Amino acid sequence: MIAELVEQTHFNESTRVVCPFCSPDRRKQNIKDMTLTRKDDGAVVYHCHHCFEKGSVQPRKETKLSAVPSPTVIKEPLATPHYEWLKSRGISPDTANKMKLFAAEKYFHKIGKVTPAIGFPYFRQGSLVATKYRSISAKDFTQDMGGAHDFFGIDNVEVGKPIIIVEGEMDALSAIEAGLNNVVSVPSGAPMKVAEARRDDKRFAFIQNAQQVLDKAPYVVLATDQDPSGQALAEELARRIGKDKCRLAKFHKKDLNEVLLDDDPTLEDVPSTLIHKIINDAEPYPVAGLSMANSFEDRLNTLYSKGTGKGVSTGYDSVDNIYTVAPSQLTVVTGYPSSGKSNFVDQLMVNIGKDSDWKFAICSFENQPEIHISRLMEIYTKKRFFDGKDRMTEEERTKAFKWVNDHFVFIDTNGDEPSSLDSILSRAATAVKSIGVKGIVIDPYNYIEMNKTNTTETEAISAMLTRIQKFCKTHDVHIWFVAHPSKINRSGVDQPRPDGMAISGSMAWWAKTDCGITVHRGDGCVEIAVWKCRYRWVGQQGETSLLYNKTSGTYEEHLDHF
Repeated sequence: MIAELVEQTHFNESTRVVCPFCSPDRRKQNIKDMTLTRKDDGAVVYHCHHCFEKGSVQPRKETKLSAVPSPTVIKEPLATPHYEWLKSRGISPDTANKMKLFAAEKYFHKIGKVTPAIGFPYFRQGSLVATKYRSISAKDFTQDMGGAHDFFGIDNVEVGKPIIIVEGEMDALSAIEAGLNNVVSVPSGAPMKVAEARRDDKRFAFIQNAQQVLDKAPYVVLATDQDPSGQALAEELARRIGKDKCRLAKFHKKDLNEVLLDDDPTLEDVPSTLIHKIINDAEPYPVAGLSMANSFEDRLNTLYSKGTGKGVSTGYDSVDNIYTVAPSQLTVVTGYPSSGKSNFVDQLMVNIGKDSDWKFAICSFENQPEIHISRLMEIYTKKRFFDGKDRMTEEERTKAFKWVNDHFVFIDTNGDEPSSLDSILSRAATAVKSIGVKGIVIDPYNYIEMNKTNTTETEAISAMLTRIQKFCKTHDVHIWFVAHPSKINRSGVDQPRPDGMAISGSMAWWAKTDCGITVHRGDGCVEIAVWKCRYRWVGQQGETSLLYNKTSGTYEEHLDHF
């Protein structure tokens, strides 16, 4: 890998290149984070400023620089040293052979040499698609170029049966050693924290690759490591798979391999039996109304020590005083036609996308996707997309489009898919699982086909909002639901400012939403009024105003707010 790159350097010159060690596992693979510097003696020193991989490559006698040893791996059956190492981790030859582990001689970067290794093969529909390696002489890991993007063991899963997801290959082997079936492990380990997981969608491609198998499982047990990063992994897995489908396993050791190796004589059960008990005792993932109080003990301790905090910022201090955006909640946005409510929601999404790197799914019945994309680009650049004053340049247009493409997906409302709530939520769930969407917009509600047979409009709306609330909490997303007032008696800026009670089926809109906002044209400004806020840590009832820039179509703070 390095050999191909060092050809680009000259004596006493530094060159920035894409790091071959960490780039395959990163969301953005074209960032040049590695510095190569060729010294007077011909050696090239390399250092990655992202993964901190560093070292030097010495020239061969024929003056050509040598790379790390050849990536060609000779795969052999496991031998005595490999079985002895596996035995030290509690794994028998039967389990190793069942998972088709093999022996290899592999170069490990941290060790700095070729060592005997165990290969963990990743299969997809019978074909070997990737391999990860573990040195048996020292603790170090590597994998073939391209990396693994599937669950380890997914080909062994019996479709239609419960699935157990663990964090690493050794944990999967430990569960299999204990006699469990349908065990898989994630290919890329755990993120450091939940926020990191939600930014790194490529890391979670294995969920989308196994979607059909996961969908047919009656439930999924998450038995990830018990440290903070393992719990962050469980949280993101549950969010993408669906919290209502997940069960969470708790145990007294860091991971299942430590449980398997536990030789504490005071234990009532042998380790293999204890692993069975851990899986069988897994509780429904914490979703409101479905969990015992002790499931929330860790979160309760965090609340006690750190408080509730707030939702993410809207990008405006004056609005943040009355409204912030929290996951697992529903916001209803109302206002008269052409009052700017859709523009305001677009502005919030761009602000949150910039500040918190959220991704969004948009179901907009009144905007063609290309028009909506151009609006988002205008908000991002604060410049016009079309001809006119202060139009964005080609370079700005390219950059803005890439940013929108990275942060937004559009739920098609003009295709063959019906505009039913089932269809919208089904595609929204796919967006959550595939790209980690955190925010969803449905604009406006009256385009949704609802079955009002044997029910009143108010009852149908109440049932619809109940389902959306459940979706918010199951997938830990924030949904903005735009709804027009039911009656418009007067025209112009003198219209009374509507609230939740002005929407058709009013009591349901008021009762079922977490936050309610009205966007209203005021005297030379746009009024933002919060008429419902269920949780005081998110915001409060109140109002503020923003200035609207007609040239860029963006909102700005009043100077007198500061």
